[in-house]
Amino acid sequence: MKKKTTVKNTLFYLKKTYRYAKESQKYLYLFLIGSIFLCVINVAVPILASKQIINLTNEFFSQLILVTFVIFGIEILRNLGNLLNAFFFNKYFYTVKKNMQLEVANKTLQVKTAILQEHSSGVFIERISNDTDTLANIFIEIIDYATYILSVIGVLISMLFLNIAIFCLYSGFVILLFFSQKYAAKKIQEKNRLYKEKRDTSAGFISELVRGAKDIKLLHAEKSFLNKASYYMDDLKEANYSLAKTRSTFHFLNGDLRDILDLLIILLGVYLISQQELEVATMLIVFSYRGQIISISSELERIFEILKQFELASERVFEIIEGNTFPKETFGSKHLAKAQGLISFQNVSFHYENDDDVLHDISFVIKPNETVSFVGKSGSGKSTIFNLIAALYKPNKGRILLDGIPLDELDKDSIRQNISVISQNPYIFNMSIKENLRIIKEDATEEEITEACKLASLHDFIMTLKDGYDTVVGEGGVTLSGGQRQRLAIARALLLKTEIILFDEATSALDNETQREIQESIRYMQGIYTILIIAHRLSTVVHSDRLILVDDGKIIGMGTHEELLKTNEMYKTLYHLELKK
Repeated sequence: MKKKTTVKNTLFYLKKTYRYAKESQKYLYLFLIGSIFLCVINVAVPILASKQIINLTNEFFSQLILVTFVIFGIEILRNLGNLLNAFFFNKYFYTVKKNMQLEVANKTLQVKTAILQEHSSGVFIERISNDTDTLANIFIEIIDYATYILSVIGVLISMLFLNIAIFCLYSGFVILLFFSQKYAAKKIQEKNRLYKEKRDTSAGFISELVRGAKDIKLLHAEKSFLNKASYYMDDLKEANYSLAKTRSTFHFLNGDLRDILDLLIILLGVYLISQQELEVATMLIVFSYRGQIISISSELERIFEILKQFELASERVFEIIEGNTFPKETFGSKHLAKAQGLISFQNVSFHYENDDDVLHDISFVIKPNETVSFVGKSGSGKSTIFNLIAALYKPNKGRILLDGIPLDELDKDSIRQNISVISQNPYIFNMSIKENLRIIKEDATEEEITEACKLASLHDFIMTLKDGYDTVVGEGGVTLSGGQRQRLAIARALLLKTEIILFDEATSALDNETQREIQESIRYMQGIYTILIIAHRLSTVVHSDRLILVDDGKIIGMGTHEELLKTNEMYKTLYHLELKK
C-alpha cells in the first residue's frame, strides 16, 4: 500500500475500518447521540452550578432549592446516559472486533506456506488478538474525545462572555497544548512501533516454549530456552522502558504547563479583581471551569496517542489483510467438482527460497485409483512432491496437472476438496476427539465419525476413554501417544472421503501391530481411491501398484517391488539394508 501523509493515512485506515462497523453501525450512532447528550450535560452542570454560586452571593435564596434539584435531576440523567452508552459500546465493539478477527484469521490462513514458516506465530497472534482491539475501538474513542472537546469549546465560549482576557489565556493554553501533544504523539508512536515488534518476537518465542515443552524437557534444554526467553524479555523490557520514559517525560512537561496555567489564572484573576474588572463571584465561576479546561491537556495527549496507535495497528492488520508483506496463495478459476485422480508431473523443478533445486526436471503420471509409493533416502525430495501436489508450493519450472488441468488453473476448492494429506507430524487441535473430526466436516454424522475411526484403527481405543469421543486431547494432542495422534489424523482425512489421499510417512510413529492394521486399511482402500504414500520402511509398501524411487530430487527408478529388485541396484541395496535391521 502506498504510504500517505499522517492525516491522510489515518483517514485512509478509518475508511477501511468502517467497513467492519456497518453490521452494528446503529449502535455506533446511538452511542454518538448518547455522547452528544452527555456533552450537553457536561456543559450545563458547571453553568447551573455557577449560577447557584452567584445567586447565593446576591442572596437570592429562593432559587437555591430549585437549582439544586435541577442539578440533581441532570446528574441522574447523566448516569442513565452513561449506562446506555456502555450498552451501545459493548454491542458495537464486540461485533466489530469479531468481524475483524475473523478477517485477519482468514487472511492468515491464506498466506503462503513459505511466508508463514518464515515468521513466528507471535507476529500473527498479536495482530489477531490485540491490534484488532485498537481498530474496533477507534470510532468509539473518536466520538468520546470529539464530544469532550466540543464540551470544552462550549465552556470556552461561555468564558468569552464572562471575561475576554481570561478567555484569551485559556484559548492560548489549549492551542499550545494542541501542538505540544501532536509532537509528543509522534515521538511516542516511534517508541510504540519498536515495542510492538519486540512484543511479537517475545510472544512467538513463548508460544514455541509452551508448545515444545515436552521436547525441551527431553532434550534437557530448559536452561538454554530460559536464557533465550530472558534475552527476548530483556529486549521487550528495554523497549517498554523507553516507551514509558518518553510518555512520562511528556506527561511531566504537560504537568508543568498546567501548573503555569494555574498560576497565571490566579494572578490574572487577582489583578482583574483589584482593578474592579472582575467580580469575586465571576472569578469563582472561572475557577470552577478550570478543572474541565485543564483536563484537556491529558485528553489531547491521549487522543493524539490513540490516533497514532490506531495508525500503527492499522498498518499491522491491513498488512495481513491486503498488503504485500504477507503474500497470499493464488488459485485459478476453473472448478473440478469430483476429480478422477489422474496426476501428471511434466518436467517439474522446484527450489525453496534462496536454496538450490530440491527437484530436478521430474516427470511421472499417477493413474486414477492407483496406489503409488515414493521411496528413497531422507531429504531426497519426496515430501516436496507431496507439497506441490497439495498446492502448498508452486513449481519453479514445469507443470502439474490434475485430471489433465494445470493445477494453477484450478480454484482452491477443486484442490483441497479432492486431496487429503496425512502428514508425519499432524497437528491435533485442543478439542475433543469428535470436534477434531467435525472441524474438517461440520455435518459429519456419528456413524461417519465412527466408521472413519474404525478404518483408522482408533475406535477401540476411544471406547476405553471415560468420555469416549468427547474426550479433550489437549494442545497438539498432548494426551495422546504419537501413534494415536497419527491415527486420529488418518481418521480426519478419511472422513473427507477425497478422491486422492497422500500419506506422508503417516505410519512412521506407529507400532508394528498398529502399522499392520493401517496397512490393511490402506489395502482395503486400494482401487477405490488414488493413494500416494511416502514410505518410512520399504516393507510397508511392497504391495503398492507401483513404487517411484527418488534420489537427490530425481526419479531414478519406477515399477513394482519385484521389478525394482531386479532392475534397480539402489532400490535393491536399500531393501536389503532394511532387512538386516
